[in-house]
Amino acid sequence: MTWENGDDYDDGGQRLFDSLSAPTDDGSTRALIVEACRAKDRLDRLHRIVRGDEDTWTRVFTGEGELVLKLDTAVSEVRQLSTVFRQLLTEIQRRQGNGGGADEEDGLAGL
Repeated sequence: MTWENGDDYDDGGQRLFDSLSAPTDDGSTRALIVEACRAKDRLDRLHRIVRGDEDTWTRVFTGEGELVLKLDTAVSEVRQLSTVFRQLLTEIQRRQGNGGGADEEDGLAGL
């Protein structure tokens, strides 16, 4: 892995890495970006599983044939990983100084 090129990502993770990475990022922010990109790729794979993409299901080959394992917890894993992904993106934006756009309401404006 190199910081310049990111990790070995799938398409979604690589696009996210390209859009989030800035030359001014410190090491800890880069580590968050790498983890967010990994989470993006995991979410994409889980999405394929949840929608029933047979090529994404886990397969174990035995001497007698193929055993396909059904992953019943995929939907709950998507929910949990989505929360972590959102938190990673929020922290990356905060560190990069992009905490909120001009369109977002300031939670302290009325104080």
